[in-house]
Amino acid sequence: MSAYDLFVVGRPSVDVMFAGLEQWPELGNDIPAAGLGVCAGTSFNTPAAANRIGLRVAYVAEVGNDVWSRMILDEFEAEGLSTRFLTTEDRPLPAVSVALNMEGDRGFVSYWPEVEGRMDQRALSLLDTVDARHLHAQMDDMPALEAAARARGMSVSVDAFDGASWASQRAVDEVVGNADVLLANEAEACAMAGTRDPDAALEVLATHCDCVVIRRGAEGAIGIAGGEARSVPADPVDVVDTTGAGDCFNAGFLAGWLSGLPIEHSLTLGVICGSRSVTDFGGYRGCPSIDEFRAIAAERRVVVPETWQPAEEPA
Repeated sequence: MSAYDLFVVGRPSVDVMFAGLEQWPELGNDIPAAGLGVCAGTSFNTPAAANRIGLRVAYVAEVGNDVWSRMILDEFEAEGLSTRFLTTEDRPLPAVSVALNMEGDRGFVSYWPEVEGRMDQRALSLLDTVDARHLHAQMDDMPALEAAARARGMSVSVDAFDGASWASQRAVDEVVGNADVLLANEAEACAMAGTRDPDAALEVLATHCDCVVIRRGAEGAIGIAGGEARSVPADPVDVVDTTGAGDCFNAGFLAGWLSGLPIEHSLTLGVICGSRSVTDFGGYRGCPSIDEFRAIAAERRVVVPETWQPAEEPA
């Protein structure tokens, strides 16, 4: 058995989330919010959610010495997420994203500092030494890492990441050339496939990748694997904040897919995590613990393998 289930690379941010807006901000006017949340986010979401449901995560990340970075470090500790592959630079590297939630959707304002790409090279070098089963990446982020993971015999998933503005410079078949799983929201999938119909998008994208999953928010999720297409409805929940719900869904889905569960069961596990994500601020804080995860799955006749146990730090 590999030491790690997931190998994930990314720069975490601090997400500041406002909920319950009655209108979008206007210049010169103060807009009240009904709720406020602050937590680590962006690339932190999927590793933290996966860690909660018992997957062993190698998370290659980088923070600085600023107050925002210290908040992220506190959340590594609070979540029990391994810092073995975390680099702390002795300089400010503030990464902050502000999310404005209104009527079930949200908009963002983000700040990301310029970096020199050292983390990308570090991830490539670590891939030769870290015993991991699966690479989860964002599309067009590090194609060289995806190719290297494939060459090592790892499975690979890619998340489209960038909403309706998805516009890769590469053809779709090249983008997913090293991927076993393509994960996208409805806007991303339709933009990639050149259609407004998510079912048609699923069929088009399935000609490029064996397993394709389209997250549809309140409509649940649809997916296809090995030619078998299934859909799973979302859970009825009270929505607080939709930030990072797709990242949380990804953790649940990959947990099922890596265990060889049928596509419908993997979608169900994704929906469990994604639906609960929106009940709290941030992309992972609503994600259930492993015991809760198993209990909810069992109610839906999905058996989560007992081999999943939060592991001690591999040597």
